[in-house]
Amino acid sequence: MTHPKQKTPLEYWLALASVEGLGSVRIRRLIARFGSAQAIFEAELPEIARLPSFNPVLASRILTVSGNFLTFRERLDTLENQNVRVMCLEDPDYPPQLKNLPDAPGILCSTGALTEINDQCVSIVGSQNPSMEGMELTLSLATQLVLAGFTVVSGLASGIDTYAHSGALAGMGKTIGVIATDISAIYPRRNNHLAQEICEHGCLFSEHPFPTAPSPANLVQRNRIISGLSMATIVIETRKTGGAMHTARYAQRQDRSVLTCRWDTQHPQRDGPQELIKTGALPFAPTEIEKVIDILTHPERLETYTSVTASEQIGLFEE
Repeated sequence: MTHPKQKTPLEYWLALASVEGLGSVRIRRLIARFGSAQAIFEAELPEIARLPSFNPVLASRILTVSGNFLTFRERLDTLENQNVRVMCLEDPDYPPQLKNLPDAPGILCSTGALTEINDQCVSIVGSQNPSMEGMELTLSLATQLVLAGFTVVSGLASGIDTYAHSGALAGMGKTIGVIATDISAIYPRRNNHLAQEICEHGCLFSEHPFPTAPSPANLVQRNRIISGLSMATIVIETRKTGGAMHTARYAQRQDRSVLTCRWDTQHPQRDGPQELIKTGALPFAPTEIEKVIDILTHPERLETYTSVTASEQIGLFEE
């Protein structure tokens, strides 16, 4: 008599990730209530439906996918054949700085040469339509960061993200791209070659194990992973309504440092940094890359820099 292959914890987590309307926070609540991903699928529908922010429809979706485990096993095999590594929150190699966040992805896919993510990650983000000065600053800053031993994290988007990854690669350093699609669907497509280069010296991350097209909601959500992987987030240029502002706000909620460039000239993409400085981001001038490296290398000095900066800014925005 043959026995069916026993389901693995990863398959249960993948099943949870497949449920429409079941995000990272709700998955955390389920785990807190039932103890494990497997136990969730052994629960009764009313037990799930009565939980805060749940209902019978969502509970029914969760229990219905339990009949699709063969599909999930096949999906994992496909990803493995594509050299995509799939981790769940139970995986010991799941990045620890990300794991502790309340909205950490239940599933995290990665591909590339970098398999161990330490806490020396710094994200650089900004506008998709940067100024020439913004591009030059990003390239130089990313290169200097990797030469100082940091890993540069960004979102593989056009503009500042592209220059952040390119600067890290120019310094022969490590860089991580966090994407809002599945790993086989790079967006924008013109960054396909850059994605391949990143994989040779770093890695790509995605929380989407199933085919996923880019969408505004997914682009915003991936920003919490960019900031969550990083000890600090650096915003170069962005509008007040730009995507980089989401990354900065995620970083602030995650109790991570936010630094931003203080430009002395006007540009349509520079009202975001001004807003961030008002809300506590540490400013630096385009000529102060060494200051940024010093702060990140010696985070114990951050409080000193912050207090000095705060005194310098008294009245700065009150004119």
